[in-house]
Amino acid sequence: MRPLLITYAVILTLGTTAMLTDYYYLANIAGFISAIGFLFVFFKDRPDDEPEYAKRMRRYWYIVFATGIFFSLIFGSLWNDQMGGMS
Repeated sequence: MRPLLITYAVILTLGTTAMLTDYYYLANIAGFISAIGFLFVFFKDRPDDEPEYAKRMRRYWYIVFATGIFFSLIFGSLWNDQMGGMS
């Protein structure tokens, strides 16, 4: 549970800092972390009889990474006045 909370705190910190400071690279970093995390969680080999706790944790990881993608899209891309420029 601790890695989940640390990752969520990092993503929230990057997203809110990007929102408050207009430094959009931070939100894009949160999105990158989330995209890599989605790959790890989605493609991880799971046993056939997966316990309920593991299913619940996987669902929490999906929520954490979806938050990062949301921050990346909203604060990193859509509110950036130089769409795609990154300069």
